[in-house]
Amino acid sequence: MATLSREQQNLLPTEIEVEQYEKNGWYVTPHVVPHEILDRAMAGVHALYRGERDIDTPKMDGPANDVFSADKTFMNNEFASLQRSEIRELVTYPLIAAIAARLARSHEIRLFADALMCKFPEQSKRTGALGWHADKAYWPTSTSRHMLTAWIPLQDTTVEMGTLQVIEGSHSWPREESLMQYCSFGTQKLGEFNDWLAQNKPDHKRVSMTLKKGQLSFHHCDAFHCSAPNQSETPRAVVAIHMQDHRNEFQKKFNKDGSQILIGYDRTAQKTDNGDPDYHDPVFFPVLWRDVDARSK
Repeated sequence: MATLSREQQNLLPTEIEVEQYEKNGWYVTPHVVPHEILDRAMAGVHALYRGERDIDTPKMDGPANDVFSADKTFMNNEFASLQRSEIRELVTYPLIAAIAARLARSHEIRLFADALMCKFPEQSKRTGALGWHADKAYWPTSTSRHMLTAWIPLQDTTVEMGTLQVIEGSHSWPREESLMQYCSFGTQKLGEFNDWLAQNKPDHKRVSMTLKKGQLSFHHCDAFHCSAPNQSETPRAVVAIHMQDHRNEFQKKFNKDGSQILIGYDRTAQKTDNGDPDYHDPVFFPVLWRDVDARSK
């Protein structure tokens, strides 16, 4: 397991910053990812969109994996780190997972999924929005409420480019039915939830992640977030890394009709001896960071 240099250790969040993350549900880093890693990742993006893979990709049954088309305004490729080595280099960069471990107060961080998401200039189609949602709503089979996502732009990212928006403190809101009806990653209608917020959370604070290349943001798995269409002239490419803390395990969950819920990652992962998805699968859910000293305390 990789170790951090003294310079990298100085970039970890302080205790005060961890407490702010726990209160707000989001955190923005200083410049932590070298530009050369991001540039190589961008080269990997272009190669992937050309259909070129340099990793022997395991069979994936369930995760999104779009095929590039010039008329698309949005692309979503999950587990891109299992398809291009340049993207894997970014996803496994140890400082990212070490920051996540500090924020989640965890001695171990495992990958849960990564997603390469590119928004192209909308060309008046208005189909590039990602609806308001909280990640944990899509992970009912996970036991932990400390999971989190790193959101890593591969270029400077502005509001006009459809950057990530997070509602501060929303990770602490009760999960009422009137709230969760708006939890839809795929919706293009952001205004309906805005009306609900105006009526039910008039003092809410919306934070736009306007980041410089080399910065990244983290958001709590229960934090509501979205992003608008790309209204700039520049494509917006990001890699999102969904991460498990050491507490997370698989739990059986069922639909109202009694059928068992299996998310896409569950169908893809190897199984335990009793047939359940193994959230410690070293191929799909590898350890990204482990702090042996913290575990022994």
